[in-house]
Parts: sequence; C-alpha cells; structure tokens
Amino acid sequence: MKVLFCGTTFARAVEDLRKLLPDYEVANCTNEDLVSCVRNAQVLIPLMAKVDRSVMEAGPVKLVQQWGVGLEGVDINAATELGVRVCNVPGDETPNADSTAEHAVFLMMGLSRRIHDCLSSLRNGVCGSPVGQALFSQTALIVGLGRVGQALARKLTALGMRVEAIMKKPLPLIQEEIGLARVGNRSDFMEMAEKADFVISAVTLTEETRNLFDKNLFERMKTSAVVINVSRGPVVNEADLVSALNNGVIAGAGLDVFATEPVDPNHPLLRMRNVFATPHIAGVTEQNYVAVGEQVKENILRFSRGETPKHCVNL
Repeated sequence: MKVLFCGTTFARAVEDLRKLLPDYEVANCTNEDLVSCVRNAQVLIPLMAKVDRSVMEAGPVKLVQQWGVGLEGVDINAATELGVRVCNVPGDETPNADSTAEHAVFLMMGLSRRIHDCLSSLRNGVCGSPVGQALFSQTALIVGLGRVGQALARKLTALGMRVEAIMKKPLPLIQEEIGLARVGNRSDFMEMAEKADFVISAVTLTEETRNLFDKNLFERMKTSAVVINVSRGPVVNEADLVSALNNGVIAGAGLDVFATEPVDPNHPLLRMRNVFATPHIAGVTEQNYVAVGEQVKENILRFSRGETPKHCVNL
C-alpha cells in the first residue's frame, strides 16, 4: 500500500511515518506533481496541499488522513461523493493544543521583550538594554476558544494576565473554569479589541474568519497593541497588517502562519523589526509529532484491515 504526503513541507512527518510503517511505501511529492504522483496511492496525507476532486479522481485514493487537525484544504463534499474517507487527528488526542498555545506565549514574550533589539544589543556589546514589557497585568483577547484557545487562556491566566475571549456561543462554565475576565461573541469583537494589549487568533479558517484581522480591526486597536496568529495565515489580511505596522497603527505582530506557505523569504513582514515570525512550527514539537504519528499509523492500519478509521468527518 502506498501512502503519499502531499507536498514537501513538514519533512519530519514523512520520516516518522516511514519508521512507524516500515512495510508500506511512504512517499511525498511537490504540490505541482500531485496529480501524477497520486496514481498508485491509496492514502493521502494533505499537509498544507489542496486536495480537491481532481486529485482524488487521479488515483485509487480511499483515505485522506491529515497529519493533525486542519482539513480546510480538503474538498470533503467531493470526497464523500467519491467514497473517500476523510479523517484527522483531533487536538485532544495529542499535545497539539498545548504545543501551539505555548508557542503563542513564546511569540508574545519575544515581542514584549523586543527580541530583535536584544540580539542587536548582544552583537554591539550593550548590557541592560532594551527595556521590555512584562506580560502580567496586561490584557489578552483570544479569538476562538477551542482546544488551542482554552489551553492558551490557562497559560496566560497563570502568568497574571487579564484574559478575555471571543467565541461563537459563550459558555459560562468555560469562562468560570478557566478564570476568564470576559467572554463575548463576534458582535463584541471590535469593542473588546479596543482595550486589549494582545489580540490573538486561535480560530479555525472558514469563509467567516478569512481576513477577520484586517484594517478595520487594526484601526480600533491601541497603538501599543500587538497581533498574534497561531491559527491559519488567511485569517490575517497581510496587506492591511503591513500597512498598519508601517504606519504605527499597531505596535507589532507575532506570526507563525502566513497566507501562502512556505512564506516568500522577501515578504515585507519578514523585514520588520516589530514582527516576530516563525515558520509554522507552533505544533512542531517532539511530543506532538510522536503522538500524531501513532494516531496516523493506527488509522492507516485500521484502513488496511478493512476497519473503519477513527475520527472520520464524512463517511
């Protein structure tokens, strides 16, 4: 049986699955060659690639198994019509939520403690500069209170921050359990963002959330405030963000994801001293990869035995 990773990103995932499934053919290919590569593959692992009807019809594909949670690149309706099962690895099955939340804190701290200026000081032999900001006593607004959002809220409240959140349907029990100062819905978003020092995206990418962080939001935020994105790149309108950062509308941005990935090395956001960026590694931890790999292996083995895979979102 052939298992095909769609794309050449996240190379560690390919290496891990080859070790976990030594009797299977585990390969990967570029996005451009995907249709030709899929001709003898029964299992596809999308990674960041777009898996649409044309891809699934090009080969004997019967299972699309994500290495993680996100399935926004998979045409689930087409898969259902073609009899292809689509499965993922929910965040509560792995340390993904905690890994991603921890990375969001890392981005927040990097910006607050002016990481680029720190490196300059070291290179120039300067001690005791720059003066940074501590996180405690500041206000964080988490947009999206799913597994990642809840994990992040717990970490930030433990650091002494005032933590608020936006979710579709506020749940009082979650607010009380985590110790959130306030939970609002989308209609409260702009008003709550006006008071936040950090506005953090932890939402799933949908048509409703695409470009949610745009010029309108940035202009309502404090000039000292910062945007953090550990969800999906298209949640942030990058052109609007570049303009806001260049013109002092907001103070900075911490970004682990971009609208197009891998991100262009010449992207203007990568040349700004008020941007702290990482290459989509929030969930790329040893603990998370081991757990996800085991889940993916088990599902492929179930599929090969003719059993129903776990965590299917369609059939």
